[in-house]
Formats: sequence, structure tokens, C-alpha cells
Amino acid sequence: MKYSVIIPEDIHAALYEHLIRDDGQEDLCFATYVPSNGKNRQSAILSKIIFPLAGERNVHYNVGFLPNYLERVVGIAKERKEGVVFLHSHPAPGWQGMSNDDVVAEERLSPTVMGVTNLPLLGLTLGTDETWSGRFWTKHVTQKRKYERQWCESVRVLGKRLSVSYNDNLLFANFDSKKQLRTISAWGNKTQEDLSRLRIGIVGVGSVGSIVAEILARTGISNFTLIDFDTVEEKNLDRLTNIYNHDIGRAKVQAAADGIRRSATSPNININCIEYSICEKEGFLAALDCDILFCCVDRPWPRQVLNFIAYAHMIPVIDGGIMVRTNLKNTTIKGADWKAQTVGYKRACLECLGQFKTENANLEKHGYLDDPNYIVGLSREEGADVHENVFVFSSHLASLEVLQMLSLFIAPSGIADVGQQMHHFVLGTMDVDKSKHCDENCFFQSILGRGDFSNVTVWGSHQIAEQFRQNRNQVTEKIEVAEHPQGSNAFSKIIKLVLVWFNWRKKIE
Repeated sequence: MKYSVIIPEDIHAALYEHLIRDDGQEDLCFATYVPSNGKNRQSAILSKIIFPLAGERNVHYNVGFLPNYLERVVGIAKERKEGVVFLHSHPAPGWQGMSNDDVVAEERLSPTVMGVTNLPLLGLTLGTDETWSGRFWTKHVTQKRKYERQWCESVRVLGKRLSVSYNDNLLFANFDSKKQLRTISAWGNKTQEDLSRLRIGIVGVGSVGSIVAEILARTGISNFTLIDFDTVEEKNLDRLTNIYNHDIGRAKVQAAADGIRRSATSPNININCIEYSICEKEGFLAALDCDILFCCVDRPWPRQVLNFIAYAHMIPVIDGGIMVRTNLKNTTIKGADWKAQTVGYKRACLECLGQFKTENANLEKHGYLDDPNYIVGLSREEGADVHENVFVFSSHLASLEVLQMLSLFIAPSGIADVGQQMHHFVLGTMDVDKSKHCDENCFFQSILGRGDFSNVTVWGSHQIAEQFRQNRNQVTEKIEVAEHPQGSNAFSKIIKLVLVWFNWRKKIE
């Protein structure tokens, strides 16, 4: 299991103001957090700062807190049903280790915090250069009242910009100065190191997603999560990057993973292939393991799920979509437009931007958008699936999405938000809109940062995804039997013998 922390920018600014003192002394405070747990990573989202009152701490270079402060903190955490964060500062830059006194203090806090909140204590240390370091204190597997320190691999501060503090002992920088010479010369070693450690999720590896993967692989990204239930078909070959005839019939994520490995400039590539929809539990949890998500899907339910993740779990989502307009016979193009935008904390959400409608997401969730009889009565504007696309349109959109990501993470010249970008194919122009914001009663703003405590389940059963996986499995089984008929029969006999033995043992017992 990996560990990480998310700190909203406003909370980060208030903590920095309190913890980094003008007199150079250390300081402390407490806060609460909510969990955001993925498939392989547990994260905490900071929720509320609990500053010390007069008489609750002693500042004498090495700062200490008094029992009445802790009593007040655990009472607030219990009332909010949230975990406890213990924060203090060190008068030094960079990722901070722990002194003996630090370890003893957090170890002693852990049983009380766990007993009251049923959540592990989170410890955070802030350096003078705004670098955070973090660790969870989890129950020892075998020893009662014993708690183990689990270092976080990263601490993420999210505003218009995403800033990440990395634990060099857990997340190594992966770059090749020879292969990436021109890339590094554009923004320097430090930026390349940080980019290489990002955990990037691509949801949908079709026409846009496969190109996004190619761009990121050549840029030096090392950690990919690919989420898509679909299968490569012959009709995909005019739009998918790094996909060939021999890939027909394979899961798109597996074929795209091979393409990433061929194009990667990073010396160490980690690819997590998820043959599920983002709308299924497996895909949803895998997405929570990522630092940034690319939305390369054009259906309303997946977009709704990704919008939920962007706000409830505070993982920024880079979204894009293409609309091609033709005559009724699809023989003449009348126009084409494509949009790219980043959504999440301090930005307008996908629904308020008009990228999906909740009613259409509900229709898809119940299977109506895949029912031919129902679709007959829908216009394009009402949610019917539109398939017209051209590779060059996808390549331009993919480039815009990656540029949105670079602005979010690098913030060149201090600019992290470039707004919603819409390119018009016919006119050759691009509109940029930075003025959009969520409606006053936007549901997604109401669950901002609530993580696992949002009390909303957006994933569910996805019959189309299940059918695609079943079809691939059947094809694979037929191929294996055709190629190794004797081996297949022998394997079946072994399985039968094992089952007979297992049933015999159960009867004896």
C-alpha cells in the first residue's frame, strides 16, 4: 500500500503563515482529514485547521503542546467524524525526516487518535521552502498497542496549480538526460524529475487517449494507469496511435501499454492496465491512485464519475471532446470543434461547463443510451452517441489536453489556469474563456474534499463492459485450446483431481 496527502491551497497558505515563524522557531497545530482510498494508495484530504488557543502550547525553539489542546482536538475530530493531523515545522528546506522527539510524540498520540476516530494519525512536517513531508501511523499487524510509521510517497498541494512534494526514498526520479536532452533544456532537471514521478491516469485509450499516452511517454512520464474496457477493432485503426493490425481483438489498454513501452524515454516505466470502465468499482478505485486524470471519453456517465473524483477526491481532471458536424448522409463536413479544459478545485466543473448532463448520465447508467429503440428518439443534443472523428482532430485535442496538464503542474511564468480552450476547424481560430464558474447550487461544490465521506456511490454495474471482457476471454480460451489441445485437456484433468481431493478432505474434517 502507498500513502499520500492532499492539501487544498487555502489550507496550505494558512498553515504556512502559522507554522513558519519570523523568529525561526518551530511551531505546531492540529487539523482534521477525510480519507480518500484507492486500489493501491491511501490518501488523506485535509479538512479543517484547529489552531492552538492561548495556553495550549509552549514555544521554546522545540515546541510542545499541552493536554487540553489534544483533548479539544480529538473532541472536534470525533464530532466531525474525521481523522486527526498533527503538524509542525522544521527550520530547514526540503522533505524532512524525524527527530527522536518527533517519533516519540507521534507514537504516543497514535493510540488515542485511533481509539477516538478509528482512523490512523497523520503526521505532517513543513519546511521553510513550503515542502511538506508526511506519514501515517497504522496499527502493527501482530503487536497490540504498537503503531508503525508508514511514510507517504508524496504530499500534494492543490489550487489552480498542482504542487507536489516527493519522498525521494519512495518515489525516484526517472529520466534519461541523453534521450530527453531537448526536453530538459526547455524547463530544467528539477521539473523533469518531478514530471517523471507523477502518477498519470488516462481514462479511455481511444483516438484521443492513445495520442495522449504517446505524448506523455515521449515527454518522460513514468507511471501510467490506463482505464478502458474496450477491445481493438479494425475500424479503430484510422484513429488509434501505436495500434496495429495484430492488435485487433486485444484489450485497448494492453495494446496501448505496448505502445507506451516502445515510445517511452524514461528508463523505468510502470503501467497499470485496468480492463474496466471508470464507472465500475475497479476502474473507479484505480483512478484514485493517480495524481492527475485525463478524461478521454465522450459518454455522460464516465464524465460524471470523473467530475465526482475531481471534486470529492480533489484529483484534477483534464477533459476534452470533439464535435463533428456533417450533412445527414455523412458525405460533407459542415464544421468541427474541440474543447479542452481542466476541472477541479477552484475551477468550474464539467456539468456547469455543459460537458454532460446528469439526466443523460442516469440514462446511460440504466442502459438506455445503448438501447437502439430508445436512441431512435434522441437528437444529438439529447445525448445520442456521436462517432464521427478524424485522426488529425484527435491529435490536436490530445496536444491541447497535455498542454493543459503542463500549465497545471509547471505554471510557466506563474500561469496555471489557461481556461477553457475551444478550437474551430472551419475558421482556424481558438476561443479562450477563463470566466466560467460553477452555478450557485452546484452539487459537486457541495462535496468538495469529502473523499470517502461524500456518502455518494457513482460507480455500478456496467453490462457493456462486462460483455466486452467476456467476449475477449472466450476468444482467448478458444485460441489456447486450438494451439494446445492436449495441454488444455491435461490442465482440465488436473483441476478436476484437485476438486475431488478438496471435497474428500472436507468430508473427513
